[in-house]
Amino acid sequence: MKAIGIDLGTTNSAAAYCRPGAREPKILSTRAGDNLTPSVVMFRRSRRDPGQGDTLVGKAALNQAKSAPEDAIFSIKRLMGRTYDEPKVAEVREKFNYTIVPSSGEDPGLCVRLGDKDYTPTEISVLILRQIKEDAEKAMGDEVTHAVITVPAYFEERQRAATRKAGELAGLKVKKIIDEPTAAAIAFGVQSPPGERHRILVYDLGGGTFDISILQMVKDEQGRDQVQVLQIEGDNWLGGDDFDGAIVAKILDWVKTQYQTDLSGDKKFCLLAKQHAEAAKRELSEATEAEVVIPAAVKSYGTMVDVELVITREEFESAILLHVNRTMELVRKALREQSLTPEDISDVLLVGGSTLIPLVYGVVENFFDRGKVKRTINPMECVALGAGILATTLTGVECPKPDCHTLNDDVATECVKCGGSLAAARSVGDTGVTEVTARSLGIAAVKGDQKDVFVPIIPKGTPYPLKEPKKEIFRPTSGRLIRVPVLEGDDPVASKNEEQGFVEYQLPEEIDASANVEVSFNYDRNRQLTVTVRVQGTTFSKTETLRRDLPRSVVPAAPVQEEEEPWLEELERTISFLSEHFLKQYGQYMDPNQLRRIESDLARAQQLLYFPDEVEGRRQLRVLQMHIFNSGLASQIYLAERVTESAAPEVSQRINKAVAEVRQAHTTGDTNRVQAITNALRITVAQAMSQRADIKELADRDDFDGLLRTLQ
Repeated sequence: MKAIGIDLGTTNSAAAYCRPGAREPKILSTRAGDNLTPSVVMFRRSRRDPGQGDTLVGKAALNQAKSAPEDAIFSIKRLMGRTYDEPKVAEVREKFNYTIVPSSGEDPGLCVRLGDKDYTPTEISVLILRQIKEDAEKAMGDEVTHAVITVPAYFEERQRAATRKAGELAGLKVKKIIDEPTAAAIAFGVQSPPGERHRILVYDLGGGTFDISILQMVKDEQGRDQVQVLQIEGDNWLGGDDFDGAIVAKILDWVKTQYQTDLSGDKKFCLLAKQHAEAAKRELSEATEAEVVIPAAVKSYGTMVDVELVITREEFESAILLHVNRTMELVRKALREQSLTPEDISDVLLVGGSTLIPLVYGVVENFFDRGKVKRTINPMECVALGAGILATTLTGVECPKPDCHTLNDDVATECVKCGGSLAAARSVGDTGVTEVTARSLGIAAVKGDQKDVFVPIIPKGTPYPLKEPKKEIFRPTSGRLIRVPVLEGDDPVASKNEEQGFVEYQLPEEIDASANVEVSFNYDRNRQLTVTVRVQGTTFSKTETLRRDLPRSVVPAAPVQEEEEPWLEELERTISFLSEHFLKQYGQYMDPNQLRRIESDLARAQQLLYFPDEVEGRRQLRVLQMHIFNSGLASQIYLAERVTESAAPEVSQRINKAVAEVRQAHTTGDTNRVQAITNALRITVAQAMSQRADIKELADRDDFDGLLRTLQ
């Protein structure tokens, strides 16, 4: 068995191998003799019969792409696990030279057109991975059977699943899907002497994605690395492609000014412009200006003329400054989430080709201190090198049962000895890695009459694999249908997070509206998610993976038409209300965990008043506002007292009496009476609010299409 590490990149990919017992991994050369394989696939049409041809991968595809740009697939990684109707996909459809189409039937995914056929992004990635596997076998003189494949730390569950599937279809047993920053840190650890400790921040700016990871690394006396991931932040739509696009925009503007010709719709020219933009970007890392010359590229008065312009480093840096500033916003956010300062970081690793840009590494060095920024590993190769180390040093997965602990093959799902599930099994070997979730995983549910509420089940920052599933209890909104859309994100509004798939069941028997429905999530070592739905008190219990073959269950939130209120002022008012009124009046009715959570979120929000960050500020504002209405008994009393201000006198009297009784019961510790009064109070308040807003009560609980209801 030979196992390699593969960095499946947006622009370029690479493979590495580490001999058993060795600690120095090597990049495996391609059939073209290079260290990198361009992540490009092209259909080269036959001159005799355009319907026929052959498929090129890697350098051969890149070299031929300019002859037929519509038949060349670039940056497929940005489309992995995506759906056709996503706003970001709509943006890149305008930028890419090739055609992106919806998947056939009701599948919400997408396909790209290669030649006259449609392929999923997974199928395109299979072609790239298959060539990497063949090149590695040629370089090593032996069959490659297993691989560790890297993905951006901020990749969603569905994108990881698509990457794993691509590896398997390419003929590889995927030992592990590992985050790119973690792999880079493992490569860095090779250079550390035994006994050293590091708190590392990995700044990973690749061709199509950006990741920040904060990790603890310890090397024991035997030279074995132990890596613990503390924090992950990122943006799956930010990378070197965007920097290239800034130069392409300047080229198009120059042509429009000089020749009054708009070539933004000319696919062949745009591909040429992108290739020259990439060359100019690299040149501007060494020189203060770069000349862009595209021979015979524009037709003017019947004659083909050259494109010739000079782009200065200053112009380039001005064009990409917003993107670079966005990366530093995420750096600051990652540090805040861990209550760290730049001084608390011992080492900063720059990963990805875009970190070679002077503006990028200059901004990072100024923020942290130049001495902390390490340049001892190749930013283009370190991810593959770390994956190569892991591919060799991982020896299998250990059965989690206390009386078993049998070592199994990396891809096994059941223990060969006891037959138990390996969902909670950890990968074992000389390199130990503890990873955490980048964002929360939860479901879309109904709260009151709102069906667009996100309920986290696995919180952000949870170490995995889980020792046992995470569970939440809900109530049904339909007697026969249960529908559970699974989302990844951290916004309290469900449709503002990313749907990963869903499970849906028609129940064999009608269930009561008061029945408890338990939803549990289990996350294995490869962040593969299984969902269990159980109706308590019945025999109904189902466990399965997500369905990704049907349209989204959660309709994306409609864009706000009116101009939004300045977020900073609204955040300041909300902080003031929570801290000076809500907590003082109602904090005594919260459980300690609720109170600590609100106080922690208030502290983060107050930092934003001094260090404004609009994206994080708006998110934190929504979190604080959700606390006002989702703090159990405290929120119930607050809403009840607000309703009395405009309710009919007899209703106000009834509500005030109930509030007084629930306060008294809470003071004496009579939890049963608190629950009974609160249930009745909730109904009275809902009726009063409905009458005040002139809203008809929902006639049928099936209106929620089987979504589950929160207990609060």
